[in-house]
Amino acid sequence: EELLRYRTTNGIDALELASDRTMTALAGPIPFLYRHLFAAEEISPAVLAWFAKHLLPFLVGDMILTNRGPDDTRGGGVLVKRCRVLEGSACKGVCAKMCKVPTQRFFEEQWGVPLTMTPNFETGECQLAFGVTPIPIEDDPTIPPGCLGSCPASLGSNHDDLASAC
Repeated sequence: EELLRYRTTNGIDALELASDRTMTALAGPIPFLYRHLFAAEEISPAVLAWFAKHLLPFLVGDMILTNRGPDDTRGGGVLVKRCRVLEGSACKGVCAKMCKVPTQRFFEEQWGVPLTMTPNFETGECQLAFGVTPIPIEDDPTIPPGCLGSCPASLGSNHDDLASAC
């Protein structure tokens, strides 16, 4: 509810900026050290997945370790069973602009490891794949057009532009 109120007051792009700043502040010097000492190691995506599973449930919800994807049996995947951001906001725009886009960018730029996040808007799950380069948000087939039926912004309006409302 707070995220929706913030989005209404400040705009959806402000969510992305707030998320970037929060992640940077919380991480401190750890990404810099990781990037320069471990990011190039083959095991790096699996290490980040393990740490995410054990350190981030308070933020996004319970997680289980997985492979990176159905066709990629290497470790480095994490499945968020019920994403708190998606469940709490019921908004595709909040998911994409506050979580998916800034988190993917943060891991690529700060940690030196690409991350692809694949939300499932029907189940509330989100698959994270460390070591997998994400596609641009505008080409991402996991982000449906328009608002979700449960999104508060969809009531009485039709938004097809991700940046406008959802």
